[in-house]
Amino acid sequence: MLAPFQYKDALLSADFRMQTFAQLQKDLERAQCEFTLHADNFLTDLAKLLENLSVEQRAQLLYLIDLPENNKHIVASEDYFTDLAEQIIHREALKVFWRSQFSAQ
Repeated sequence: MLAPFQYKDALLSADFRMQTFAQLQKDLERAQCEFTLHADNFLTDLAKLLENLSVEQRAQLLYLIDLPENNKHIVASEDYFTDLAEQIIHREALKVFWRSQFSAQ
């Protein structure tokens, strides 16, 4: 049985954090989101970006990242965009994690 992936712990590693940041930047470019994130504070930057995107742009980004729009882990709240940003970062970190697992074999 696989242990649950602790992405926040993994992001403490500078190398893993930079790989996750690069994956996020790549997906933002694919979704044509013209925005610059800063590696040291990309959660806050991503939350601001999500808030400023149109509904269509946000849906396209979530589709490219492979995250459902109607995510049961995120409820409408004051922190909706921060919560959504955390879910996106978690998904991007999972991509990096799985890529490293499969390339190591």
